[in-house]
Amino acid sequence: MSANSKKSMNWTIVLMTIVLIFFGLVALFGGEKWLVLLIPAAVFVWHTARPMLRTGRN
Repeated sequence: MSANSKKSMNWTIVLMTIVLIFFGLVALFGGEKWLVLLIPAAVFVWHTARPMLRTGRN
């Protein structure tokens, strides 16, 4: 894997982590009404990020 693709993958993982943290904060301060929207969105982001987390050699 090239160095550029590793950097890109790292930034994608960081971005998805930030999105999940943002969803958590919105759920914390938004209350139960936001959970209906945020739970499916968080599951989508998690399943999108999961294949990238398993691409390392180790």
